Amino acid sequence: MLLVLLPWTPVASAQHATGNEQSGNPLAPFERLIGGQWHIEGSYQEFEWGLGKQSVRSRGFFVIDGVPRLVSEGVWFWHPQEKKIKGVFTAIDMPVVFFDYTTRFEQDRMVSELLSFDANGTGTAYVETWEFTDDTQYVWKLLKETVGGVQEVMSATYSRTH
Repeated sequence: MLLVLLPWTPVASAQHATGNEQSGNPLAPFERLIGGQWHIEGSYQEFEWGLGKQSVRSRGFFVIDGVPRLVSEGVWFWHPQEKKIKGVFTAIDMPVVFFDYTTRFEQDRMVSELLSFDANGTGTAYVETWEFTDDTQYVWKLLKETVGGVQEVMSATYSRTH
């Protein structure tokens, strides 16, 4: 086991403790998702803060015969150079195996530019929106740009349970 000891000084600790408060944590809008489970028929999602609220971890489950099965997991984080919220997710037992998110918040809506990739590396671009109707529900929509304009591919209303 490797143990690394870092020097501690009151100045460094004070700067670290106030860093997010002074600049504002760009991940703060995720707070309403943290805790409990968000359900639609046959599946649910869970969200939790990562270390120091510097990331948000998400896990997706399919429920088959009453038994939850983990099928996707990933993380959103603030990219300091790009100045954007980024997300990367992997999945199993789905046509898609990797998701690449760029996410922003607009009042009660989370909007993500999303690239999904299958096992062969073929990518598809989408826009995903999550619109909160209250603290216990959000409407999820997956949209795709087509020659006829933006088309809704899928949608569902997720409800929180504790």
